[in-house]
Amino acid sequence: MNKYFKLWIIVACLALVPWANASVKLPSLFSDHMVLQRDKPVLFWGTADANQSVTVSIKGQSVTTVADSKGDWKVHFPATSKSGPLKVTIAADQTIELNDVYFGDVWIAGGQSNMEWKLAWQVDNFEQELLDANYPAIRFFDVPNTVSHQKEKSLPASEWKLANAENAAEFSAVAWFFAKKLHLEENVAVGILESNWGGTPAEAWMDADAAKLVPGYAQRVNEIAKTKNWPTVFAENEKRAELKYSLIGNEQFALDTGAYKTSIDLSDWKPVTVPTTEPITDFVWLRKTFNLSQQPSADLTLHLGHMEQEGLIFINEKLVSKKTGQDSNTSFSIDKSAFKQGENLITLRLVNSWNNKVKLGRSGELMVETSTQKVNLEGQWFYNNTLEQTMPKVNRYSNTASFLYNAMLHPLLPYVSKGVIWYQGESNANEHALYHDLFSAMITNWRTRANNPNLAFLFVQLAAFQQPSDLQPKSGWAYLRDAQRETLALDNTGMAVAIDVGNPNDIHPRNKQDVGHRLWLQAAKKVYGKDVVASGPDYIRHNIQGNELVLTFDVTQSLTTSDGKMPTGFIIAGEDRKFYQADAKIRGNKVVVSSPKIARPKAVRYAWADYPNVNLVNEQQLPAVPFRTDDWTVDTLK
Repeated sequence: MNKYFKLWIIVACLALVPWANASVKLPSLFSDHMVLQRDKPVLFWGTADANQSVTVSIKGQSVTTVADSKGDWKVHFPATSKSGPLKVTIAADQTIELNDVYFGDVWIAGGQSNMEWKLAWQVDNFEQELLDANYPAIRFFDVPNTVSHQKEKSLPASEWKLANAENAAEFSAVAWFFAKKLHLEENVAVGILESNWGGTPAEAWMDADAAKLVPGYAQRVNEIAKTKNWPTVFAENEKRAELKYSLIGNEQFALDTGAYKTSIDLSDWKPVTVPTTEPITDFVWLRKTFNLSQQPSADLTLHLGHMEQEGLIFINEKLVSKKTGQDSNTSFSIDKSAFKQGENLITLRLVNSWNNKVKLGRSGELMVETSTQKVNLEGQWFYNNTLEQTMPKVNRYSNTASFLYNAMLHPLLPYVSKGVIWYQGESNANEHALYHDLFSAMITNWRTRANNPNLAFLFVQLAAFQQPSDLQPKSGWAYLRDAQRETLALDNTGMAVAIDVGNPNDIHPRNKQDVGHRLWLQAAKKVYGKDVVASGPDYIRHNIQGNELVLTFDVTQSLTTSDGKMPTGFIIAGEDRKFYQADAKIRGNKVVVSSPKIARPKAVRYAWADYPNVNLVNEQQLPAVPFRTDDWTVDTLK
């Protein structure tokens, strides 16, 4: 069902509740099962008739205000200790009752897809996790994805959901593991406000007035103002999006092409070498024949190495498997009955809903595997991308500066919270030089809107991704991680390092448990004042001793490695700014690095690659924080 149609249903249902026709109205944030921030004055707001008296009452205490001439009102309710379940009443021309309300801790879960990623989207061990998800004092409020060219006063309709096996499956996995730790450690109700959207850059989550003050962003913000008919632009774009996803999701459209059949006219099909080196656009059909020396006696495994992004897999005219956009698996178990001795036909229908760039295969990973043989599928295939209509062009206005802030944050941030957990940066990696200023300004912007200049802001440093490398000094992902690290200069911030939980083949690593746990460690130490080790070894300073560079780390106990071997992941350079792999050895809380190629070392970097091979940890097995001792930009490196 289309998300906007579902939204219409929610709105229609809200119109049927008893207080819907009253003049006093509340944002959907204020509803049954909500969690209010304990130990702080909390803000209630809404609308009523002009100059109407509005009273908010909780636990026998009441606060009254009067709506202004436009009908807007707000109430600051005094700080209340953790408690619940409670009833909240808002009395005006009619009385609204909100039930099962708790005072606990409220956290905003923001960012892009790695924060959005749901428990049920094949997170590691999610089935077992859902068996232990019955925690009704943990509640999530998911802000629906929506954009706006102007600051909105209210959020789209949504609701608070209690944690149980059914609901938790659709919760942000990172936020879930964080919330569960918080709930169990603090014995307090936890409210998570999810406001996140996959693939989005940081500038989309900022007020336009704040974004245009950041170097590099003024022109982008000013361009937005040149379009005067944004509602029409949005509506037309949504029509194209609906068509696009209806074409992608309708298997019958695919079957009607007949492209999977053995006896079809191949005159319009073109040869292509797989693994592909260049992407193919639109709805792409690929096919290849291969031979099996004997009839399989057991199910086979089909390895395709890499598939961008959604796919249907046919063997000998039979649809045998499917791949969704959330599925990172590219090895498929296929029933032996689909195959035969001799010539077999494999046909794929691939489409990339993200950027319309279809890719297939990875060297050494394309094969059909039986119990007795492996049949290589690399080499010449044939493809056709004209059997179905051209992919409708859909603009991602969710990536436009300020559009998500306007719709999903401006109406949310006044809701009093304990802090923010944030996982984002992938979509800014190509502009890493701008990210430190941008991210810092974004945090300040949120704190200003929340009327809390010290709002806790905890974030995840980017995990490893793409081809592993021991020497990649110009890595954009490494520079982005460094920009994140620099943002710790802001007060009351914390960073969870995730360099060791990445997947070279998947930008969405499925180990969300460690990420959520490390965010909690940051919160435990910096927000809740617990005596815990919250981070792995962190570089403090260095000195040069001959041909060696000696690094000192902030570590509570001695340094070690995760695999018991010598430290890896260090690169070193001299005055010429040319980096080499470094030899490294541990001495107490220091690491000594050198290279026979450098007589006078000048700089060292650690974990400096898209996917670095690293192993330095502390006694708690928390990974060392990626760092560099220089300030050299990409264009100055050899």
